Formats: sequence, structure tokens, C-alpha cells
Amino acid sequence: MVLYDFNDKIDEQIDKSVKATLRFYNELRKASILRGESPSPPSFETFSEMAGGLMRASKDLLLDKLRTPSMKDVLEQEWAQKLQNYSTKRLLKDLYERLLARF
Repeated sequence: MVLYDFNDKIDEQIDKSVKATLRFYNELRKASILRGESPSPPSFETFSEMAGGLMRASKDLLLDKLRTPSMKDVLEQEWAQKLQNYSTKRLLKDLYERLLARF
């Protein structure tokens, strides 16, 4: 029995989610500047919550594509491991610091 390896898909979705969050807050910053307001950066908690919401939505989309419960379980387990992974936490922190540098 060969189990499917979801690592690449999970990495790609996590990366897309965090980068989409960064783009969202950059656009918010630009809109504030155009309105003549002083932009204020989001807190790390707010940034990571938004990225987490996008990650959950991506995971749900991947789960909807799978047909068998066993494959869904494998995806759930691998996803949970990736979220605990140091590299995922580091990506989130690095992109947040990049956002702060722009404010």
C-alpha cells in the first residue's frame, strides 16, 4: 500500500497563504497612504490569524478534492505536522518582519 505524499502541495498552499496575507496588508498600507492617513502595521497575532484562515481555506479545498476518508486523514495529519514545523513558523515570522519594514 502506497500512501500519497502531500508535502509539496501543503508547502505550496502554506506559502501562497502567507504571501497573500502579506499582499493584503501591503495593499491596505498603500490605501491608507493614498487617503492621507498614517498607516499602522497589524500585530503579529492579527497577521498570523489571517494567514491561518487562508491556510484553513486552502486545506479545505484540498480535502474537498479527495474522495477517500483515508486520504483525507493522511492530509489532515501531514497538514497538522507542517503547521508545527519550524520552517512554516519561520516563513510567517520572516514575511511579517518584511511587512513591518515597509511601515
